[in-house]
Amino acid sequence: MKRALTLAALTLLCAPAQAEPQGGVAAVLSRDSGFYLEAFSAFQAGYGAEVRRYDASKGAPALPPGADTVVAFGARAASQAYPAHVNLIYCMSPGHFVSSAGRTGKTVKISMRPSHARLLDKLKEIQPSLRRLTVFWTGTGYDGQMQELGAAGAGHGLEVSLVKVRSAADLPALLRKGLRDMDAFWLPPDPLLISPYTLMIFKEFSQGNAIPMYASTRGLAQEGATASVGVSFKAGGAAAALAARGLERGEDIPELVFPDAVELTLNASAARRCGITFPPAILREAAYLFP
Repeated sequence: MKRALTLAALTLLCAPAQAEPQGGVAAVLSRDSGFYLEAFSAFQAGYGAEVRRYDASKGAPALPPGADTVVAFGARAASQAYPAHVNLIYCMSPGHFVSSAGRTGKTVKISMRPSHARLLDKLKEIQPSLRRLTVFWTGTGYDGQMQELGAAGAGHGLEVSLVKVRSAADLPALLRKGLRDMDAFWLPPDPLLISPYTLMIFKEFSQGNAIPMYASTRGLAQEGATASVGVSFKAGGAAAALAARGLERGEDIPELVFPDAVELTLNASAARRCGITFPPAILREAAYLFP
């Protein structure tokens, strides 16, 4: 018995040490479950090493002393008070924008939509007759991006009209006013714009006037948008991993990163009501097709 215990002790002493999570990078999740965990898993796989993670729903995370980069998943995680010198990469926060003012570390947002060029090209592939696109938004954090999107339209053969919605009460009049000037409209992932009430108005306008509604999230396509062109949670996590590795190499990562991977979701019944027939190539590309 004594010999067995001695051998067991020697085995433990000689066993290889388990790999510790990377000390320089820490992940903070708004909740340690669901889509946040899905995105984190993709991040960790892309990063190629185990990363310590914290659940912001249980309180402010106590970062390890060696942490120089935080990757935040969700608005709650992104809005924590992190040290100014720590790099902050945040994703899954469509309407939340972290100011870089007063921060010495890099601040990088992973977008939930593709670049302007990829978005416009994809919309034209879905609807080849598209010439006039109207964009609605509310959040001030989107102002600059929407101006850039409007300017990009000319290079893609599109006239992009920009309409900022100040109040949900103004929306019906804005839609009626622009009816004759649009072949379709697009909604960014703006939580200040999208609510059950405004979604009902957008949907009724779209299907009542045969004007396709395009969005950025799978959920909106399921709820009645003709199609969504967005970024999956996994793709967002993978893009965050690339940004983290880039910062480690000293690369100049932009403050807004558009992931390369596009998730395309189609709604067949909404398309029929708007007179849209999806091209075969688009049907093959779609990750989801709702009947």
